[in-house]
Amino acid sequence: MVAGFMFALALAGFGYGSAQAQTKLVKPVNGGTIKILKSGSYFLAANIVSLLVGNSVISVNANNVTINLNGFTISGPGGAGTAIGINARGDSDVTIVNGVITRIPGAGIVLGSNSIVSGVQIVNNNGDGIDCSTNCLITSDIVTGNTGTGLNFADGSSGYQNDILGNSTNVINGTNLGHNVCGTASCP
Repeated sequence: MVAGFMFALALAGFGYGSAQAQTKLVKPVNGGTIKILKSGSYFLAANIVSLLVGNSVISVNANNVTINLNGFTISGPGGAGTAIGINARGDSDVTIVNGVITRIPGAGIVLGSNSIVSGVQIVNNNGDGIDCSTNCLITSDIVTGNTGTGLNFADGSSGYQNDILGNSTNVINGTNLGHNVCGTASCP
């Protein structure tokens, strides 16, 4: 009887919280920047190939944003430039999961404070792999072949765990929370 009542409550929406709708990210027809302007949950439904060399592929201008790459790839044109794969500089509580960011002419991901990157491959970008201001967690990622620093933290309160790193400079600042590999050695 109690189990049936709890099941009925869950079905009625009285569980631990209501489900949040996700918004599909779509590349603009003109090939410009995808802009996220409000808090919420977003996802990719296809690979994104960008020709941008001086602008972000995805620009986040809101706090409390989750981006699920959904196993898809954000790919740039390669070469030199200042483009950023996902730019959330100045925003907090941004989470990026599950995909690939490659061949961006600048940094792969730039984060503000209190942000998370998990299950993402950030490879062969012409800048840092991931830049973070403060209190970030970078976990279960592959960050390799980037011309800049793999993980560039502005502070020691950010941490990284279960990552595979292979860049000329793998980590600046941050705290090694364990189980990371930097090339053929343990990470600092």
